[in-house]
Amino acid sequence: MKSFFRFTSGEWIASSLMSLLILGGILYYFLYHNSASAKPDYSQYADMIEDFEAEQVRLEDSVVEARKRQYSWKSRNFASNYHRVSAFSGDSLKKKTKNRQYAIEKVELNTADTTDICRIPQFGSKRAAKIVEYRDKLGGFYSLEQIKEIYILQNVNMEYLQEYFYVDKNKIKKIQINSCDYKTIVSHPYFDNYLAKTIMSYRRKSGEIKDMEQLRELTHIYAELEEKLRWYIEF
Repeated sequence: MKSFFRFTSGEWIASSLMSLLILGGILYYFLYHNSASAKPDYSQYADMIEDFEAEQVRLEDSVVEARKRQYSWKSRNFASNYHRVSAFSGDSLKKKTKNRQYAIEKVELNTADTTDICRIPQFGSKRAAKIVEYRDKLGGFYSLEQIKEIYILQNVNMEYLQEYFYVDKNKIKKIQINSCDYKTIVSHPYFDNYLAKTIMSYRRKSGEIKDMEQLRELTHIYAELEEKLRWYIEF
């Protein structure tokens, strides 16, 4: 074979190395190509991806609704009087134009449903649902400040809230503290297990609680919580 091709010893070595390189290149191409073309498994991130996509849709809906309701008057040539207001900015609100070109119809939060709340710019379906959910647990709002107790609305601007919402304190549903059951008490956001058990225990042993002062002495609640509970308790 060597005499047939008339290769020298060095040429045989070089040709052998060349053949090995070509063969290695072919193997590398097929092996790497097949491994690279395999689709990665993202199943473990399915919930995260779904939550992210849902959040993007919610944000997009919120922006679209805001533009429809807050900024639709641009088409009527009022752009020169416009100052954009953010409900969720830490910065102070910009001054409103003196001659507003559209009326604001405030929403009463203790009777509003999610549709009513969604009419307000920058309040999408998720925020509206959280407000209604928390309101129903409380029995109603006595102050707009309580909205900031909702996690996703902690940074809401109070001036913006006051411009678009109000609360009717007469709509608050109160707890009959001397006749309600344990579940009713402990399900209220301002009561914990300790308070609920203390109240139930006192009622079994000593009878009715007469007033807020007696409740304070009985449970040792702090002043801030006492002021909140006054709106939700009847004796």
